[in-house]
Amino acid sequence: MSLQQWETYYRGGMIATCPTGPDGGYDLELRTAWVEFFSTLPDQACLLDVGTGNGVIALIAVETASALGRHWEIHATDLAQIDPLRDVADGKRRLAGIQFQGGVATEKLPFERGQFDAVSGHYALEYTDTAMALTEIHRVLKAGGEAQFILHNADSVLVQNARSSLREADLVLVQTKIFRRLHRLVTSAQVTPGTTQRATDELRSAIRTLKQQLQPSQQIGAGRVLRVALDAVQKLLVARTQSPPEVVGLEVDRAEAEMRASVRRLNDLLGHARSAEQMQQIQRQAGDAGFNLIECMPQYHARSNLVGWQLLLHRD
Repeated sequence: MSLQQWETYYRGGMIATCPTGPDGGYDLELRTAWVEFFSTLPDQACLLDVGTGNGVIALIAVETASALGRHWEIHATDLAQIDPLRDVADGKRRLAGIQFQGGVATEKLPFERGQFDAVSGHYALEYTDTAMALTEIHRVLKAGGEAQFILHNADSVLVQNARSSLREADLVLVQTKIFRRLHRLVTSAQVTPGTTQRATDELRSAIRTLKQQLQPSQQIGAGRVLRVALDAVQKLLVARTQSPPEVVGLEVDRAEAEMRASVRRLNDLLGHARSAEQMQQIQRQAGDAGFNLIECMPQYHARSNLVGWQLLLHRD
């Protein structure tokens, strides 16, 4: 997994991956699935959220406890080095009381046996060695404890969107090389006038190509990556008239690096999305780890959008 790319993503302050509601967190059926899971916990329960990112599921737990008039001890871990209290807008208030720990692998949790009443994880378990992670989760759960996970589904709308975004990113980064062409134009004045004209013509051609692809992409609900690229190029061309070439050149490199980081994250998603057959294997691994009453079902959002698998586990 491109761990560094996820750490950069979390530092940007996004509290959740798609689909999200107006507050940036999960809504509709996704939120309901977590509220229903947490609502069964008694007062003074101890909860662990693995693969927490910037704490979106732990935050739902805090809000659920508050609504029920209960107090829970909430721990949240992630393999990435995270600092949600710093990175999330108003994080110190919104995430108050959650004990975050970065650099923690779910396969090797730093907690006592039987410490937790419940374990949660949203788009998290599939990024682990699932057999090892499930064994550890079983170890830290109390007798009678339960775990719930939402995992990426290989047939989900998120996977479909990721594939579409990767095709658009290939057009931007590989086929048109628009950021490289923009960088050449920005720095060409330092070479010869003829170089500047060639760089201008090449950039115009790249822009035309992206614009020609944007309209049909938008008609099928796609085109976000193309819009991001075109918007970035427009802003950088304006910056070219206001800042030194070396400064704008660095900004062009940064915009390209951000898109390449997004590509790596999307490839991570595709590589870890699970098919029905793979979920059967995970259920067998859960049974081998000692769980019983194992339930697995598709998870939808806004009624018809398949967004994952819901996996429920009970420990005797």
